Amino acid sequence: MVRNWLVYLLGLAGAVAFHAFYFGWYSWFILVLAVCLPLFSLLVSLPAMLRVRLHLDVPPDCLRGEPAYVTLRVSNGFLPIPQCRFRLVVHTVMTGRQVTLKQQTPGHENWYVPLNTAHCGILRCEAQKGRVFDYLGLFRLPVRVGKPVEIMVKPVPAEPEKLPNLTQFLARRRQPKPGGGFSEEHELRDYRPGDSMRDMHWKLSVKTDRLIVREAQEPVRGLTLLTFDLAGGPEQVDATLEQLLWLSQWLLNHETEHQILWIDPADCEIATANIQKPEDLEELLPRVLGVLLRRDTPSLASRRFSSASWRYHIQPGQEVQP
Repeated sequence: MVRNWLVYLLGLAGAVAFHAFYFGWYSWFILVLAVCLPLFSLLVSLPAMLRVRLHLDVPPDCLRGEPAYVTLRVSNGFLPIPQCRFRLVVHTVMTGRQVTLKQQTPGHENWYVPLNTAHCGILRCEAQKGRVFDYLGLFRLPVRVGKPVEIMVKPVPAEPEKLPNLTQFLARRRQPKPGGGFSEEHELRDYRPGDSMRDMHWKLSVKTDRLIVREAQEPVRGLTLLTFDLAGGPEQVDATLEQLLWLSQWLLNHETEHQILWIDPADCEIATANIQKPEDLEELLPRVLGVLLRRDTPSLASRRFSSASWRYHIQPGQEVQP
């Protein structure tokens, strides 16, 4: 804006000099026009300036390393869009790092700013110090900006270099499957009133001359536990969360409910999540990615959990036996 005023004052000085040394009628006309030009620009621009609104939009989430953009949109109805300037602040929640990008309208309503998705976490985008200028850039007014928007950069599941010891993951015993139905494992027993006829073992019943039923069995496991440390640099956190996601999905694919434990950096207390279906993992990610990391967060690596029949601590780069 200062540059625009300097250009205007230089032009006004030229109009004054022209009027002082030339006595033609239009020298007076040029001088009056130069004097009234800022007020005329403000009056013409004011309706568009008062109607300007600035909006930000981002996709709800993306995978780490995927291209992602924040969409900036300036609207003021049907009027020509005046120039707007503001600061786009991108805040990384996990590290507390902020990046400030100066922005101005490029002459059309929408434009896109790329985001850094090299690491997992939640990125909060906010527009600050918005200003709208008249068409000559001599006057400015504050402009309303939209609410901050967030995008979650999710980890990509990655198989650990060394899989955990799965020998202790076998079922300790089996029990009748509630409601019956199909199962690869079953036991034979005598018929009891209320048993479904579909579960009858007809060949064996004919041979033994008594009614025999196939009773579907399901494995009974103790508490299955995954633990991890939410600490370290961005690369360490990325590797930890990617292995955590892979192992949790592997357990779900094997129809194994499990718990995930970690120490929340916000209060240094143990946080838990019960994972019974894929949707539980989706609910877990915002809890993990939306906290500020601390250097003094304690580790769960050396802690013992006697209630767990199978436990694995995720620590990329180091082999920790369950």
